Amino acid sequence: MKKLLALVFFIQLAISSASVYAQGQPLKWTLADSLFGALPASIHVYRSTDLLDGKPNIAYYIIADLSDKNLEFSTDTTLNRRLTPLQFYQKNAQPAVVVNTTFFSFATNQNLN
Repeated sequence: MKKLLALVFFIQLAISSASVYAQGQPLKWTLADSLFGALPASIHVYRSTDLLDGKPNIAYYIIADLSDKNLEFSTDTTLNRRLTPLQFYQKNAQPAVVVNTTFFSFATNQNLN
């Protein structure tokens, strides 16, 4: 069973194509499955490098077929510890996708959102 892991309390799933706008223009999304190794056919990852408010940006979203009984969705947090996405990947039995869903303070490890 393949797992999808969110690093905080929620996972961001796109059911259809995302409509995120940067300076009035929709972001351009490209299929990025190949960046994540062998994914199940029911998971697709998309990536955008379009500027947001004139600033550099790298954004991802996933589409996952929620009717696929072989997918398991779980969460993990960084409470009192700091782990990189790679460390979460290794700690959680190598899930199909690790999603970092927020920004954290390096001084206090607190959520900055």
